[in-house]
Parts: sequence; structure tokens; C-alpha cells
Amino acid sequence: MKKIAILVALFLIPLYAAASQPSPQQNLPLVIEARKLTYDDQKKVATYIGHVVAQRGKTVMTGDKLLVFFDKTGKYIEKIEVIGNVHIVDPRGEGWCNTLYYYPAQEKAVLLGNAKLKQGKNVIVGDKIIAYKDGRVIVEGIKQRVKTVIYPGEKSEQAIGLESSKSGKDNQNIQQKKGR
Repeated sequence: MKKIAILVALFLIPLYAAASQPSPQQNLPLVIEARKLTYDDQKKVATYIGHVVAQRGKTVMTGDKLLVFFDKTGKYIEKIEVIGNVHIVDPRGEGWCNTLYYYPAQEKAVLLGNAKLKQGKNVIVGDKIIAYKDGRVIVEGIKQRVKTVIYPGEKSEQAIGLESSKSGKDNQNIQQKKGR
């Protein structure tokens, strides 16, 4: 059984690097460490369990369990799911949640349950956070209200990717209040 797991791991690691093309970051290998790996060839799913650490370039994800879903050819990653005590560290900031879904083709991460993103001192909290590589962020409050903490001198909401829902008239009212 151990020999099979080692062979599967040696076979899968090069596939992670080819998960999606062509940016320089995407040419970096995805390195995953865990206490246990199982691979289901029929479902094309690799399951890592126990103190999972996944690293690609300068981005590191940790969690209790990580699943990698491949396309039917087994060559490309369609989705990565991290479950339990999820923590992500990236040069742009860090995040926490109960469950994370990452879609490489869309360059989209969905953080669910006690979701929190932090950049410098600035913090965004919600039940569901959808973050795109281009910097867009959508935050939803399901059981709790969305909360944003912005420190003066730090990057603004727009700089951290939140799309403002204020109309032009609201912005004029805010500017008038500031001018008083």
C-alpha cells in the first residue's frame, strides 16, 4: 500500500505543475505534504489527510484535509478543496476559513465559514468571501453581517479589491459631510 501511495504521489506532483497554464506562477510546482494520501483513479480525486501543507511559489495553504479534483483526463486540476482549520499565507496577505474551494481555471478562491482576509492591518470578515486573482473580492454575510476594518494610511477598500456599492449620489453626500 505504501509503495502505491509513493508511486501515485510521484506521478501526481508533475501534474500539479501543469494544472493550468501559462503564467510564470502557474509553472511553479504545487507541493503537498500530509500524513496520508489516497487516490481514486475512477473519480480522479487525490485526498490528503492530516496536517496538510500545500505550497506553490510563495503561497502556502494549511488545513486538516485537502482534495484535488482532476479533469477526466487526469492531467488538469479542476478544483482544490481544503477542509478544516484553513489558513492561507500569500505575499499579498493572509486568510482563514472553515472550508476553501479553489478553481485554477477561473483563478477564483471561495472561503466559507468564519471567512476572514487580512492585508496589513486591514481586515474583511464574512460568512463567504469570493476572491479573484485580479483583486476583486465579494463578501457575503449569511449568519453574520459583513465587517471591514480599514486603517488610515493602509490600502483602501478599492485597493484590496472590494467593489463599492455606493451610488454617485451617496459618494457626493459623504464628500459634503467631510467638507463640513
